[in-house]
Amino acid sequence: MSRTLPEVPYAMNKSKSEIVAMRGINFSDMLQDGDLAESKNVSARRWPYMATRRARAKQNGYAGCVALTAWDKLVAVCGTSLYYDGTVIGTVSSALPKQFAVVNTKLVIWPDMKYLDLKLPSGLHDLGAKAEDSGAVFTANSITIAWSGVDLTTLFRAGDGISVSGCTVEAGNNKSVIIKGVTATAITVADNTFTAATETAKITLERKIPDIDFICESENRLWGCSSTNQTIYASALGDPTNFNVFQGSSTDSYAVAVGSEGNFTGCCRLSSSVLFWKQNKLHKMLGSYPAEYSLYSYDIEGLQDGCAKSLQVINETLFYMGAHGVYAYTGGTPSLISPNFGEKQFTEAIAGNDGDSYYLSVKDGNAYRLMVYETRNGIWVHEDDVRCVDFARIGKDMYFADSNGDVYKEDKGTDDADIEWYAQFTPFYETIQGRKIFSKLLIRMELPEKSYVVASVRQDGGPWRDIVRVVGKKNDVVPIRIPLTRCDKFELKLSGKGPATVLSILREYGVGSEV
Repeated sequence: MSRTLPEVPYAMNKSKSEIVAMRGINFSDMLQDGDLAESKNVSARRWPYMATRRARAKQNGYAGCVALTAWDKLVAVCGTSLYYDGTVIGTVSSALPKQFAVVNTKLVIWPDMKYLDLKLPSGLHDLGAKAEDSGAVFTANSITIAWSGVDLTTLFRAGDGISVSGCTVEAGNNKSVIIKGVTATAITVADNTFTAATETAKITLERKIPDIDFICESENRLWGCSSTNQTIYASALGDPTNFNVFQGSSTDSYAVAVGSEGNFTGCCRLSSSVLFWKQNKLHKMLGSYPAEYSLYSYDIEGLQDGCAKSLQVINETLFYMGAHGVYAYTGGTPSLISPNFGEKQFTEAIAGNDGDSYYLSVKDGNAYRLMVYETRNGIWVHEDDVRCVDFARIGKDMYFADSNGDVYKEDKGTDDADIEWYAQFTPFYETIQGRKIFSKLLIRMELPEKSYVVASVRQDGGPWRDIVRVVGKKNDVVPIRIPLTRCDKFELKLSGKGPATVLSILREYGVGSEV
C-alpha cells in the first residue's frame, strides 16, 4: 500500500533588507523607520535624500532689527528707525511688535498708525489727523478758523471722513462729515450740513483711525479687527487713512460687529476672502464692496493666541499654528499637518515662506526651534535653534531677523563649508514576532572633499559609540558599513561638518532565535 507524504515547503529566506528613506522629524509615538528623533541643519530640499541646509547670508546695515517686511525692497525696524532698502526713512516706536500691510502704494506700519508712500519713499506719514483751536465760524457748508499756524491742507484732503466736536453754541454741529474741499484755514462740506454759528470754545477736527489689534490687506483695502470693540473694520477703497467714509458708494469704508466669544488672535487674506481668527472660531468675510459684504462664522480649530505671525499663504493654502498643532486651510475644514509633533506644545509661533517651504519659529519649553515644512513632500525638519522675530520675502528669497537683531538671507545659493549638522534616527527594533534580528547598516553618502561624517550607534539605551569617521574625497560617493551586536533595539546618529547628502540607508538583517 502506498502512502502520500506531506510536501516539504521550500526553506524560507531568513535574510531580508529594506531601504530607509528620510521621513523627517517625528516627536510622536507613531514611528516608522527613517523618522528623525532630532536633527540640526539638515534639509529635505533634495528629498528623498537628506541633505545639509544651504548657507545663510548675513545682511549688513540692519543691526538691532526688531521687525521685517518687504515690498520689492527690504523694510526693517531697527531700534526706532525705519529702513527702506538700507536707508533710514523715519522714526517709529520700538515698544510693540510691528504689523505691515500695503494698500495701493502705502505701506502701513502698525500699531504706530503710520505709513510709507512706496512711490515717494521720503518719509513717514500719519494715518490719522487732528486739528484743534478755539473759535470757529460755521456756515451751512463750511468751517472757517485761524488754526494757530497749522495749514489744514497738510492734514486733510477732499474725500476725508472726519468728526467735528467741541461745539457748544450749536451742539448739532458736532457730527461726522465728508470733506468736499480744504484750504489752509477752512473746510467745505455738503450743503446744509451745519447750522450757522460762531463758536468760541475749542473745536476739534479729526480723521480717526479705529482701535485695531490686527491688520491685513485685501482687495486694496486695509482690514482690521478689534477685540475691545468686537468689530471688524475696512478702510475706504485704496485709502488706509479713511475708516469713516459712509456715502453709500462701492468705495466706502465698512464696519461690522461680531458676537462671538473671545478675543481676536489674527487676520489675513486668503484668495478673495478675508479671515478673522479667534482660538476656536473663524469669521470669513466675502464680497467685493460694502453693499455686497457677507460675514460667515465657523466653529473650527482657530489660530493660537500669540501666533498671529504664523499665518502664511503658499500656493493658495494657508498655514497657521493652532492650539493642537500646525494646520493647512484652503477654505473648508483645516487639516492638521503636524501629527508627528506628538505632545509638544509649541507657542510664540512666527512664520515665513519662500514660496515652497513653510518656516516656523516656535518656543519649545524654554528653548526655541526653527521648524521647516516642505510642502511638496510633507516633511518636517528641525533646522536649528535660532529664534526668529520676523520674516520677509522678495521673489523666491526669504529673509529673517533673529533675536540678536541680525538679518539673514536664508539661502545664499551655495553650501556652507563650515556647517555642523546631525541627524538622529528614531529607534530600530531588533525583534520580529518574538525572534531576534541581527542587523547591519549600509549607508551611501555624498561627502565632498574636506567634509566629514561620524556614524554613532546606541544599543538598548546604552551609551553612544562612535563606529566610524569618514572624510570626504573629491567627487566621491562614500559607503559606510555598520555591524551591530545582538540587542532589542538600536539607534543611529549621523553627525558631521561640511555639506553632505545621505543617499540611502540599507538595513540588512537575519532572523535568529526566539527571545
